[in-house]
Amino acid sequence: MTRSDALRQWHELQVSQLELEVQSAALAELERQKREVEQGLLRYAGLFDQAPVCYLALARDGRIAGANRAAAALFALPLHELPGHPVERFVAPACQPGLRLMLANLDPDGASASMEAQLFDFIGGGRVRIEANLDHAGEAIRMVISDVRSPEQNDAALRRAFAVLDNLGEGVAVADANGAIVAVNPAFSAISGYAEAQAIGSDLEDLCGADAALHALERGSWQGELTGRRPDGGDFQATVSLRTLAGPDGSVAGVVAVLSDISRRKQAESALQDLHRNLETRVVQRTAELLHANGQLRQLSAHMAAVKEEERKRIAREIHDELGQNLLALKLDIVQLNERMGGRQTRFARRVAAALDNIDATLRSVRGIMNELRPSVLDLGLAAALEWLVNDFRQRSSLRYELELPGEAQLAAICSESSLVLFRIVQEALVNVLRHSRASLVTVRLWVEEGVILLEVEDNGIGVAPACRERPGSFGLIGMQERADALHGSFNLNEYEPGAGCCITVRLPLPSNQ
Repeated sequence: MTRSDALRQWHELQVSQLELEVQSAALAELERQKREVEQGLLRYAGLFDQAPVCYLALARDGRIAGANRAAAALFALPLHELPGHPVERFVAPACQPGLRLMLANLDPDGASASMEAQLFDFIGGGRVRIEANLDHAGEAIRMVISDVRSPEQNDAALRRAFAVLDNLGEGVAVADANGAIVAVNPAFSAISGYAEAQAIGSDLEDLCGADAALHALERGSWQGELTGRRPDGGDFQATVSLRTLAGPDGSVAGVVAVLSDISRRKQAESALQDLHRNLETRVVQRTAELLHANGQLRQLSAHMAAVKEEERKRIAREIHDELGQNLLALKLDIVQLNERMGGRQTRFARRVAAALDNIDATLRSVRGIMNELRPSVLDLGLAAALEWLVNDFRQRSSLRYELELPGEAQLAAICSESSLVLFRIVQEALVNVLRHSRASLVTVRLWVEEGVILLEVEDNGIGVAPACRERPGSFGLIGMQERADALHGSFNLNEYEPGAGCCITVRLPLPSNQ
């Protein structure tokens, strides 16, 4: 694994950790909101089920889809048996046409319609008031059936209704036809900060705005969010639902406003947005730091490679100039001494001949060391250097080597710096093949294509398993990667397939001034 890969993985781990922190905070907030919604649904379900007024949910064809306990008591049927029955089944025959007409002509905008009707005798035959409207999707009908009672009964029912409202967690305000608030529940005071005495008599427009109030009066309902200011100067945020109340003649008799406090939810959303912004800022900063550090590492790696090559060149030159020249002079002296022996087979002559052989072996070792440090054939060009390198490996092993080189014009376009990098990569690759691949054939290909120098070293060996690629101390692949990166090139190792061999591919940009 290269330094850049390690830095990239570390960077990804840092980003993943930050993302997990954000996701944990978001999940905690979503879980809290889910609990609040579930609690609200339970409260509404309890209110719906326990309400003293008959509530029905109808399909568009007038069949009952849902009902509360008051409806079951009114229609004298168990609650679970009501779904599926046409609601007109419980209305006297004389009133059924009017009921069907009212349901067929409900306003798509959700405005309420009402009528009075007589119930069937088998369920008491009482007179009731029926109010209905369409839901927001226009797919279901909501219906309220209440007894036509005496004023005393109406007052008692109203008191019971207000007792229920007083225990709701949602704020409720009732305004008259002129928009003046005439009643509020304690939850309204808790949310808005206005006591009952302060709220009563104030204008509904001051709470929800003139546009919302006008929309509700024209279309029968309005829903939205608002931000208000409490008397103590603090702000509150709430969802508001406005719905008109119909009078006996069908005109608007008032408006009911229901408020749900969402201040905590909005604060959590704002905190979450701040956290996201901070995360993005930290990621950008960290990415810039890593890119800068990665650039410095590449510069350092390139500098170290250049220094290493210069040191190799210096040492090779010193070996040639000092040790090589001294050994050559010593050999000349021994040769002259051997010639003076005149072919005599004395003990001294044999020792002179042995010394001459040792000097020849030492000279060959010196030339080998010099070629390992920096082959002098590099000065003759990349083609000559690669041919010498491949021939040298042919002599070392029984493997079959193939070398494919481009034409002279393309070779001439490759600069000395790129030539040295390509030579070192081929040298390292052939060493790896010889040590690990168990191959019988190695092919080295070099060509130039569309301003890019391409090098491939391919063998038919066992391949390089992922575990071997990431093994500590495996610096051969890392070194080839770093050499390519230093010249803004790329290094690629083929995907591992057991027994399919190995192929490395190097791409270097061709200098534009060539």
